[in-house]
Amino acid sequence: MLNKVMFVNRNVAENTAGFEDWALISITEQGSTEANLMVGWYAVHRSEFDDAIPQHGLSKSTTLITENHATDIVNFVCTVAPHVKGIIVHCKAGISRSAAVAKWIAITYNLPFNHHYKEYNKYVYHQLNEANERKKRR
Repeated sequence: MLNKVMFVNRNVAENTAGFEDWALISITEQGSTEANLMVGWYAVHRSEFDDAIPQHGLSKSTTLITENHATDIVNFVCTVAPHVKGIIVHCKAGISRSAAVAKWIAITYNLPFNHHYKEYNKYVYHQLNEANERKKRR
């Protein structure tokens, strides 16, 4: 049933009324307040990790996407996909983390995505692919 995925910024997500046939993935930074989402979504998944990639010099307070974060997102998408028309993914700016999750959903479910868009977080995308592969092996 899933036929569309979109990525948006936090402001758009907080100002969008919930659709009963859509799910929403809300990504915020570690330690920030939860997004104030409207009611009415089929399901909502919340996750907290920073828009970062592993490298030397990361702050100790930086939270990268973990195996658990990626597994939770993959499991959520697999659970809701048969029941919803679309999934909206948001992060703070709607450019990198949300785009990575949306790209993973689009490729996994053979949905339209602008494959020329290069601003997505490649590490987040990689972690989701790894989590999906682990799920398939079980």
